[in-house]
Amino acid sequence: MDSPNARPASWLAWAALLLVCGAAVAGAFVLWLRSRQRVELPELYRVPAFSLTGTDGRPVTDADLRGHVWVVDFVFTRCPSICPTLGSRMFELQEKLPADVKLVSITVDPDYDTPQVLKAHSEQHYKAQAGRWFWLTGGKAVIYELLQKGFKVGAPEEMKEGDIPHTPYMLLVDARGQVRGTYQGTDREAFGRLLGDALTLYVPPVVKRLPTANAALNSASALLLLVGFLFVKGRRVTAHKVCMVSACASSALFLASYLTYHHFVGSTPFTGVGWIRPVYFAILVSHTVLAALIVPLVLVTLLNAMRARFDRHRAIARWTLPIWLYVSVTGVAVYVMLYGI
Repeated sequence: MDSPNARPASWLAWAALLLVCGAAVAGAFVLWLRSRQRVELPELYRVPAFSLTGTDGRPVTDADLRGHVWVVDFVFTRCPSICPTLGSRMFELQEKLPADVKLVSITVDPDYDTPQVLKAHSEQHYKAQAGRWFWLTGGKAVIYELLQKGFKVGAPEEMKEGDIPHTPYMLLVDARGQVRGTYQGTDREAFGRLLGDALTLYVPPVVKRLPTANAALNSASALLLLVGFLFVKGRRVTAHKVCMVSACASSALFLASYLTYHHFVGSTPFTGVGWIRPVYFAILVSHTVLAALIVPLVLVTLLNAMRARFDRHRAIARWTLPIWLYVSVTGVAVYVMLYGI
Protein backbone atom coordinates (compact mmCIF):
# COMPACT_ATOMS: atom_id res chain seq x y z
CA MET A 1 0.00 0.00 0.00
CA ASP A 2 1.39 3.42 -0.94
CA SER A 3 1.37 6.44 1.31
CA PRO A 4 -1.11 9.11 0.28
CA ASN A 5 1.73 11.62 0.67
CA ALA A 6 4.07 9.72 -1.65
CA ARG A 7 6.32 11.79 -3.91
CA PRO A 8 5.03 12.64 -7.37
CA ALA A 9 5.56 10.18 -10.19
CA SER A 10 9.12 9.90 -11.48
CA TRP A 11 10.47 12.68 -13.67
CA LEU A 12 10.59 10.24 -16.58
CA ALA A 13 6.83 9.66 -16.44
CA TRP A 14 6.12 13.38 -16.22
CA ALA A 15 8.60 14.15 -18.99
CA ALA A 16 6.94 11.57 -21.24
CA LEU A 17 3.52 13.03 -20.49
CA LEU A 18 4.66 16.59 -21.16
CA LEU A 19 6.33 15.45 -24.39
CA VAL A 20 3.12 13.82 -25.65
CA CYS A 21 0.95 16.76 -24.61
CA GLY A 22 3.41 19.23 -26.11
CA ALA A 23 3.44 17.33 -29.39
CA ALA A 24 -0.36 17.27 -29.45
CA VAL A 25 -0.59 21.02 -28.79
CA ALA A 26 2.09 21.77 -31.40
CA GLY A 27 0.32 19.55 -33.93
CA ALA A 28 -2.99 21.24 -33.17
CA PHE A 29 -1.41 24.66 -33.70
CA VAL A 30 0.12 23.62 -37.04
CA LEU A 31 -3.20 22.19 -38.23
CA TRP A 32 -4.96 25.35 -37.12
CA LEU A 33 -2.54 27.47 -39.14
CA ARG A 34 -2.98 25.25 -42.18
CA SER A 35 -6.76 25.32 -41.83
CA ARG A 36 -6.62 29.14 -41.94
CA GLN A 37 -4.93 28.87 -45.35
CA ARG A 38 -7.14 26.09 -46.65
CA VAL A 39 -9.52 27.04 -49.47
CA GLU A 40 -12.97 25.60 -48.89
CA LEU A 41 -14.58 24.32 -52.07
CA PRO A 42 -18.32 24.88 -52.49
CA GLU A 43 -20.74 21.96 -52.52
CA LEU A 44 -22.51 22.49 -55.83
CA TYR A 45 -24.93 19.54 -55.97
CA ARG A 46 -25.11 15.81 -55.33
CA VAL A 47 -24.25 13.28 -58.00
CA PRO A 48 -27.41 11.39 -59.05
CA ALA A 49 -27.67 7.65 -58.61
CA PHE A 50 -26.51 5.79 -61.70
CA SER A 51 -25.54 2.34 -62.91
CA LEU A 52 -23.37 2.00 -66.02
CA THR A 53 -21.23 -0.76 -67.51
CA GLY A 54 -17.46 -1.02 -67.17
CA THR A 55 -14.92 -2.45 -69.58
CA ASP A 56 -15.22 -5.86 -67.94
CA GLY A 57 -18.98 -5.94 -68.57
CA ARG A 58 -19.83 -5.48 -64.91
CA PRO A 59 -21.99 -2.66 -63.54
CA VAL A 60 -20.34 0.36 -61.92
CA THR A 61 -22.57 2.54 -59.75
CA ASP A 62 -22.25 5.81 -57.88
CA ALA A 63 -22.15 3.75 -54.67
CA ASP A 64 -18.95 2.05 -55.88
CA LEU A 65 -17.24 5.46 -55.90
CA ARG A 66 -18.54 6.55 -52.50
CA GLY A 67 -15.70 7.09 -50.07
CA HIS A 68 -13.32 8.23 -52.83
CA VAL A 69 -12.57 11.57 -54.41
CA TRP A 70 -13.13 11.19 -58.16
CA VAL A 71 -13.01 13.10 -61.44
CA VAL A 72 -15.43 12.49 -64.30
CA ASP A 73 -15.47 13.53 -67.97
CA PHE A 74 -17.66 12.71 -70.99
CA VAL A 75 -15.82 11.55 -74.12
CA PHE A 76 -16.04 9.05 -77.00
CA THR A 77 -13.41 7.01 -78.78
CA ARG A 78 -14.06 8.32 -82.33
CA CYS A 79 -13.85 11.96 -81.26
CA PRO A 80 -11.36 13.90 -83.44
CA SER A 81 -11.37 17.13 -81.44
CA ILE A 82 -11.30 17.66 -77.66
CA CYS A 83 -11.46 14.07 -76.39
CA PRO A 84 -7.75 13.32 -76.90
CA THR A 85 -6.97 16.44 -74.85
CA LEU A 86 -9.37 15.37 -72.10
CA GLY A 87 -7.88 11.88 -72.19
CA SER A 88 -4.37 13.27 -71.77
CA ARG A 89 -5.58 15.37 -68.84
CA MET A 90 -7.08 12.30 -67.17
CA PHE A 91 -3.84 10.41 -67.79
CA GLU A 92 -1.97 13.24 -66.07
CA LEU A 93 -4.31 12.96 -63.10
CA GLN A 94 -3.65 9.22 -63.03
CA GLU A 95 0.07 9.95 -62.80
CA LYS A 96 -0.03 12.85 -60.31
CA LEU A 97 -2.87 12.09 -57.93
CA PRO A 98 -2.77 9.46 -55.14
CA ALA A 99 -3.95 6.01 -56.21
CA ASP A 100 -7.02 6.26 -54.01
CA VAL A 101 -8.44 9.05 -56.21
CA LYS A 102 -10.65 7.51 -58.92
CA LEU A 103 -11.15 8.61 -62.53
CA VAL A 104 -14.32 8.10 -64.57
CA SER A 105 -14.73 8.55 -68.33
CA ILE A 106 -18.30 8.12 -69.62
CA THR A 107 -18.82 7.68 -73.34
CA VAL A 108 -21.39 9.85 -75.10
CA ASP A 109 -21.37 7.47 -78.08
CA PRO A 110 -22.62 4.26 -76.44
CA ASP A 111 -23.88 2.78 -79.72
CA TYR A 112 -20.30 2.40 -80.90
CA ASP A 113 -18.35 2.42 -77.62
CA THR A 114 -19.03 -1.06 -76.30
CA PRO A 115 -17.15 -2.30 -73.22
CA GLN A 116 -14.70 -4.09 -75.55
CA VAL A 117 -14.06 -0.93 -77.61
CA LEU A 118 -13.55 1.15 -74.47
CA LYS A 119 -11.19 -1.44 -73.00
CA ALA A 120 -8.98 -1.54 -76.08
CA HIS A 121 -9.01 2.25 -76.45
CA SER A 122 -8.24 3.02 -72.80
CA GLU A 123 -5.41 0.50 -72.60
CA GLN A 124 -3.82 1.38 -75.95
CA HIS A 125 -3.92 5.17 -75.68
CA TYR A 126 -3.88 5.90 -71.94
CA LYS A 127 -2.69 2.78 -70.09
CA ALA A 128 -5.74 3.15 -67.84
CA GLN A 129 -5.22 1.37 -64.53
CA ALA A 130 -7.90 -1.22 -63.81
CA GLY A 131 -9.89 -0.35 -60.71
CA ARG A 132 -8.57 3.21 -60.81
CA TRP A 133 -9.74 4.68 -64.11
CA PHE A 134 -13.22 3.52 -65.11
CA TRP A 135 -14.41 3.76 -68.72
CA LEU A 136 -18.18 3.41 -68.70
CA THR A 137 -20.96 2.93 -71.22
CA GLY A 138 -24.68 2.27 -71.02
CA GLY A 139 -28.01 3.23 -72.50
CA LYS A 140 -27.93 6.40 -74.59
CA ALA A 141 -30.92 7.94 -72.84
CA VAL A 142 -29.39 7.23 -69.43
CA ILE A 143 -26.05 8.78 -70.36
CA TYR A 144 -27.58 11.86 -71.96
CA GLU A 145 -29.74 12.34 -68.87
CA LEU A 146 -26.61 12.15 -66.70
CA LEU A 147 -24.77 14.60 -68.94
CA GLN A 148 -27.48 17.23 -69.10
CA LYS A 149 -29.45 16.92 -65.85
CA GLY A 150 -27.34 14.79 -63.54
CA PHE A 151 -23.93 16.43 -63.91
CA LYS A 152 -25.38 19.62 -65.41
CA VAL A 153 -22.78 20.00 -68.16
CA GLY A 154 -25.00 19.46 -71.19
CA ALA A 155 -23.12 20.91 -74.14
CA PRO A 156 -24.31 23.94 -76.07
CA GLU A 157 -25.24 23.48 -79.70
CA GLU A 158 -21.84 24.55 -81.04
CA MET A 159 -20.11 21.83 -79.00
CA LYS A 160 -22.02 18.97 -80.64
CA GLU A 161 -20.51 16.77 -83.31
CA GLY A 162 -23.28 15.37 -85.38
CA ASP A 163 -25.86 13.94 -83.03
CA ILE A 164 -23.35 13.35 -80.23
CA PRO A 165 -23.58 15.89 -77.38
CA HIS A 166 -20.14 17.00 -76.34
CA THR A 167 -18.61 18.91 -73.44
CA PRO A 168 -15.09 20.00 -72.50
CA TYR A 169 -15.86 19.95 -68.79
CA MET A 170 -14.34 17.76 -66.09
CA LEU A 171 -16.04 17.53 -62.71
CA LEU A 172 -14.54 16.98 -59.27
CA VAL A 173 -16.63 14.88 -56.85
CA ASP A 174 -15.89 14.36 -53.17
CA ALA A 175 -16.11 11.18 -51.12
CA ARG A 176 -19.75 11.89 -50.17
CA GLY A 177 -20.87 12.24 -53.79
CA GLN A 178 -21.02 16.04 -53.85
CA VAL A 179 -19.80 17.86 -56.96
CA ARG A 180 -17.22 20.37 -55.73
CA GLY A 181 -16.06 21.95 -58.98
CA THR A 182 -16.51 22.09 -62.76
CA TYR A 183 -13.43 22.76 -64.89
CA GLN A 184 -12.85 23.24 -68.61
CA GLY A 185 -10.40 20.44 -69.27
CA THR A 186 -9.11 21.97 -72.49
CA ASP A 187 -7.86 25.02 -70.58
CA ARG A 188 -4.49 24.40 -68.93
CA GLU A 189 -5.03 26.93 -66.14
CA ALA A 190 -8.43 25.46 -65.27
CA PHE A 191 -6.93 21.98 -65.26
CA GLY A 192 -4.24 23.19 -62.84
CA ARG A 193 -6.99 24.31 -60.48
CA LEU A 194 -8.65 20.91 -60.80
CA LEU A 195 -5.43 19.15 -59.86
CA GLY A 196 -4.92 21.39 -56.83
CA ASP A 197 -8.53 21.10 -55.70
CA ALA A 198 -8.43 17.31 -56.00
CA LEU A 199 -5.38 17.24 -53.73
CA THR A 200 -7.21 19.54 -51.30
CA LEU A 201 -10.16 17.13 -51.10
CA TYR A 202 -8.04 13.99 -50.94
CA VAL A 203 -8.04 12.19 -47.61
CA PRO A 204 -5.24 9.63 -47.03
CA PRO A 205 -6.65 6.15 -46.26
CA VAL A 206 -5.01 6.14 -42.83
CA VAL A 207 -6.90 9.33 -41.95
CA LYS A 208 -10.21 7.66 -42.80
CA ARG A 209 -9.53 5.15 -40.02
CA LEU A 210 -8.85 7.80 -37.40
CA PRO A 211 -12.45 7.97 -36.05
CA THR A 212 -12.07 4.35 -34.92
CA ALA A 213 -8.72 5.17 -33.34
CA ASN A 214 -10.32 8.19 -31.64
CA ALA A 215 -13.05 6.00 -30.15
CA ALA A 216 -10.42 3.54 -28.93
CA LEU A 217 -8.41 6.33 -27.30
CA ASN A 218 -11.53 7.71 -25.61
CA SER A 219 -12.40 4.23 -24.36
CA ALA A 220 -8.86 3.79 -23.03
CA SER A 221 -9.05 7.14 -21.24
CA ALA A 222 -12.35 6.22 -19.60
CA LEU A 223 -11.04 2.83 -18.47
CA LEU A 224 -7.80 4.31 -17.11
CA LEU A 225 -9.73 6.97 -15.21
CA LEU A 226 -11.99 4.39 -13.57
CA VAL A 227 -9.09 2.09 -12.65
CA GLY A 228 -7.03 5.04 -11.41
CA PHE A 229 -9.93 6.14 -9.20
CA LEU A 230 -10.20 2.66 -7.71
CA PHE A 231 -6.45 2.63 -7.07
CA VAL A 232 -6.47 5.92 -5.17
CA LYS A 233 -9.49 4.78 -3.14
CA GLY A 234 -7.41 1.76 -2.18
CA ARG A 235 -4.49 4.09 -1.33
CA ARG A 236 -2.35 2.62 -4.09
CA VAL A 237 -0.92 6.00 -5.04
CA THR A 238 1.79 4.89 -7.47
CA ALA A 239 -0.63 2.78 -9.50
CA HIS A 240 -3.06 5.72 -9.45
CA LYS A 241 -0.38 8.02 -10.86
CA VAL A 242 0.48 5.58 -13.62
CA CYS A 243 -3.18 5.35 -14.67
CA MET A 244 -3.69 9.10 -14.65
CA VAL A 245 -0.51 9.82 -16.58
CA SER A 246 -1.58 7.19 -19.11
CA ALA A 247 -5.07 8.71 -19.32
CA CYS A 248 -3.51 12.11 -20.03
CA ALA A 249 -1.33 10.65 -22.76
CA SER A 250 -4.33 8.86 -24.29
CA SER A 251 -6.39 12.07 -24.27
CA ALA A 252 -3.51 14.07 -25.78
CA LEU A 253 -3.13 11.53 -28.58
CA PHE A 254 -6.89 11.68 -29.11
CA LEU A 255 -6.71 15.47 -29.49
CA ALA A 256 -3.96 15.21 -32.11
CA SER A 257 -5.81 12.44 -33.96
CA TYR A 258 -9.15 14.27 -33.80
CA LEU A 259 -7.71 17.51 -35.17
CA THR A 260 -5.86 15.66 -37.92
CA TYR A 261 -9.04 13.92 -39.06
CA HIS A 262 -11.15 17.07 -39.09
CA HIS A 263 -8.41 19.02 -40.84
CA PHE A 264 -8.61 16.63 -43.79
CA VAL A 265 -12.27 15.65 -43.69
CA GLY A 266 -14.11 18.49 -42.01
CA SER A 267 -17.30 17.81 -40.08
CA THR A 268 -19.29 14.63 -40.62
CA PRO A 269 -23.05 15.27 -40.86
CA PHE A 270 -25.39 13.20 -38.69
CA THR A 271 -27.88 11.36 -40.90
CA GLY A 272 -30.13 9.87 -38.24
CA VAL A 273 -33.82 10.78 -38.27
CA GLY A 274 -36.57 10.82 -35.69
CA TRP A 275 -36.06 10.83 -31.94
CA ILE A 276 -32.34 10.03 -32.21
CA ARG A 277 -31.52 13.46 -33.68
CA PRO A 278 -32.25 15.54 -30.55
CA VAL A 279 -30.54 12.87 -28.44
CA TYR A 280 -27.44 13.02 -30.64
CA PHE A 281 -27.20 16.80 -30.63
CA ALA A 282 -27.80 16.99 -26.88
CA ILE A 283 -24.89 14.60 -26.34
CA LEU A 284 -22.75 16.39 -28.92
CA VAL A 285 -23.29 19.87 -27.46
CA SER A 286 -22.63 18.77 -23.89
CA HIS A 287 -19.58 16.79 -25.02
CA THR A 288 -18.16 19.77 -26.93
CA VAL A 289 -18.67 22.29 -24.14
CA LEU A 290 -17.22 20.04 -21.44
CA ALA A 291 -14.33 18.97 -23.70
CA ALA A 292 -13.25 22.62 -23.86
CA LEU A 293 -13.63 22.97 -20.09
CA ILE A 294 -11.74 19.80 -19.20
CA VAL A 295 -8.41 20.88 -20.70
CA PRO A 296 -7.62 23.60 -18.12
CA LEU A 297 -9.10 21.46 -15.35
CA VAL A 298 -6.77 18.56 -16.18
CA LEU A 299 -3.75 20.86 -16.42
CA VAL A 300 -4.44 22.44 -13.02
CA THR A 301 -5.10 19.05 -11.45
CA LEU A 302 -1.83 17.67 -12.83
CA LEU A 303 0.12 20.76 -11.80
CA ASN A 304 -1.00 20.39 -8.20
CA ALA A 305 -0.02 16.71 -8.24
CA MET A 306 3.41 17.49 -9.69
CA ARG A 307 4.00 20.07 -6.95
CA ALA A 308 2.79 17.65 -4.25
CA ARG A 309 -0.09 19.98 -3.32
CA PHE A 310 -2.32 17.02 -2.60
CA ASP A 311 -5.09 18.89 -0.75
CA ARG A 312 -5.62 21.17 -3.76
CA HIS A 313 -5.18 18.20 -6.08
CA ARG A 314 -7.95 16.24 -4.37
CA ALA A 315 -10.28 19.26 -4.22
CA ILE A 316 -10.17 19.97 -7.94
CA ALA A 317 -9.99 16.28 -8.92
CA ARG A 318 -13.52 15.86 -7.51
CA TRP A 319 -14.66 17.98 -10.48
CA THR A 320 -12.07 16.93 -13.02
CA LEU A 321 -12.68 13.18 -12.80
CA PRO A 322 -16.45 13.06 -13.53
CA ILE A 323 -16.21 15.69 -16.29
CA TRP A 324 -13.23 13.95 -17.89
CA LEU A 325 -15.00 10.61 -17.66
CA TYR A 326 -18.18 12.07 -19.19
CA VAL A 327 -16.23 13.60 -22.09
CA SER A 328 -14.47 10.29 -22.80
CA VAL A 329 -17.65 8.19 -22.67
CA THR A 330 -19.72 10.61 -24.76
CA GLY A 331 -16.89 10.73 -27.30
CA VAL A 332 -17.41 7.02 -27.86
CA ALA A 333 -21.19 7.54 -27.98
CA VAL A 334 -20.85 10.21 -30.69
CA TYR A 335 -18.63 7.86 -32.72
CA VAL A 336 -21.15 5.02 -32.49
CA MET A 337 -24.05 7.25 -33.55
CA LEU A 338 -22.09 8.72 -36.48
CA TYR A 339 -20.29 5.65 -37.81
CA GLY A 340 -21.91 2.62 -36.19
CA ILE A 341 -19.98 -0.20 -34.53
